[in-house]
Amino acid sequence: MANDINRVTLVGRFTRDPEFKSINGTSLVNFSLANGRTYVSNGEKREESHFFDCEVWGKPADIIQQYCKKGKQIAIEGRLKQDTWETPEGKKASRIRIVVENFQLLGSKDDSSSGSSVSSSPASAGGNSYPSSPEYYNAAADGGDDDIPF
Repeated sequence: MANDINRVTLVGRFTRDPEFKSINGTSLVNFSLANGRTYVSNGEKREESHFFDCEVWGKPADIIQQYCKKGKQIAIEGRLKQDTWETPEGKKASRIRIVVENFQLLGSKDDSSSGSSVSSSPASAGGNSYPSSPEYYNAAADGGDDDIPF
């Protein structure tokens, strides 16, 4: 299974304000992303929307919590994760979420949330640096790819 790929890239808008939690001192933000698609069927223009539950951990969660609100456009990259549990009735249940590893805030400062055109990049000399008003976050700059063997 070493060659399996689990990668998701989406652009969409927050359907609600992000929900912030701290678990054992680590920040966690959950949000729902709406992704729209326009297409033509039988000569008629149609639109469809899809909604995706997303989670972000660590420093990026703090950034999203600070700069994002309902309606803000964002580009995300991450992986799918399946949560499974047993309901009180004894039935098995599951849901699929996107674990966001990289993101870029889109739109202008005057969108439904404020953000600025600042990018973060991998830090030099071993330290991590985060912009005060981030527009882009890359987990690799934060050491987020610990499971890659090279």
